[in-house]
Amino acid sequence: MDLDEVFNPSSVVVVGASSDERKMGYQCVKSLVEAFDGEIYVVNPRVRRILGIDAYKSVKQIPGSVDLAIIVVPSSVVLPVVQECAEKGVKGAVIITGGFKEASAAERDASMDGELLQERLAALAEDAGMKIIGPNTFGFVNVGVINASFSPVFNGLRKGRIAMVGQSGGVCHIFAYMAMNEGIGLSKVVGLGNRCNVEFCDILEYLEEDDETDTIAMHIEGIDEPRKLMDAARRVAKRKPVVAYKVGRTRAVERAALSHTGSMAGEYKLYDAAFRQSGVVTVNSCEELFDAAKILSLCQDCLPKGRRVAIISTQAGPGIILTDECVSGGLQLARFSEETEKKLKRLLPPLTIRENPVDMAFIRDAALWLEVVRTVSADDGVDALIIFNLYHPSFLLPPEEIVDARRSYGKPLIMCTSFPHELMLKEKIKLEEGGVPVYGTPERGAKALVTLMRYAEMKRRTKGG
Repeated sequence: MDLDEVFNPSSVVVVGASSDERKMGYQCVKSLVEAFDGEIYVVNPRVRRILGIDAYKSVKQIPGSVDLAIIVVPSSVVLPVVQECAEKGVKGAVIITGGFKEASAAERDASMDGELLQERLAALAEDAGMKIIGPNTFGFVNVGVINASFSPVFNGLRKGRIAMVGQSGGVCHIFAYMAMNEGIGLSKVVGLGNRCNVEFCDILEYLEEDDETDTIAMHIEGIDEPRKLMDAARRVAKRKPVVAYKVGRTRAVERAALSHTGSMAGEYKLYDAAFRQSGVVTVNSCEELFDAAKILSLCQDCLPKGRRVAIISTQAGPGIILTDECVSGGLQLARFSEETEKKLKRLLPPLTIRENPVDMAFIRDAALWLEVVRTVSADDGVDALIIFNLYHPSFLLPPEEIVDARRSYGKPLIMCTSFPHELMLKEKIKLEEGGVPVYGTPERGAKALVTLMRYAEMKRRTKGG
């Protein structure tokens, strides 16, 4: 049961397709029509055409072969639809429908308990050799190939190297929207939902071999077999960075997680410790998950060799915040060599702070700025450099020069800059395409750098062991 056939189908059918644009069955078809180059079929016995596509009364009536089914019908008829797909030879399915393991019999207008319904679904899928994403999922996106979800907006995602896998469709959307707003490319976004027969460990193993993915971000509510996940995470983390946001720090989460995707949240501290031992980076928010995935993807070729960080800022306030966050996170302010100190004193005017953190207030000479960046980067006592440069229409550091400095010295260089979204987005994308991650606040930049340092230390320990 190869997941590659799920993520790269040649033909897709939407069962439960609708001509009503308010319904998910319509949005799923729209997602495909706007971006999928393969064959698209729709099944709805009550209409003739949907978005220009002839509708069939059943999957069996479709004349051609079908690789993937997107199922958006009531839970009471999902099993017969899956059985029909199995007889048709469909290789995989995305089941958007809820009302399975996450729903108890008392909460459903059906005679069959949701957990039992999911067990029967899993057994049917196993007999048919069919991989199922879901049920109770938004679907998935293989960027540039297929948007198998009810979110056509994801057709606007840029192609990139980060894969996001989550139990919550809402969290997957938050992550993807952040990527769209910040111009970051993604390879895949996968909502596992209730995890009928595709678990986190299965997706991790698939992404390990995926040439289009170099970093994996996971949002986890709870899992049934944590050992399988940890074993897979340990193997994959040796080849690619894996970042995990595990929710469930409070007991109140337990019931919410159970009713959301039918998963027990589990003991948070045990998960956190197990992830760290497996070489997985752990974070504590959606924003940190995104920021960590970005820096690990962009800086894999220049991991810091130690904890010594240099800070350069156009304003004292952000420089102080960077210092606070870096030191609180376990980093050390680098002590410049005598040669670096002499050069900075020669370059910078009186009343400028020329020690670490370097205060570049009121300096609007790009050439001078770049010379300071190169001088600090060249110092053997500096393992990483983080810059705060407030956007101003009269002064903008050339992205190409910053990228060149980063490449010349082989050390991570992080930019923090606050700017109105449209004014500097092109420059931001140029920086990140050149391996320089950009963050909108000093706090986010510093925390991301702390994550990179910790990841580098984990890699060194693993290699040493």
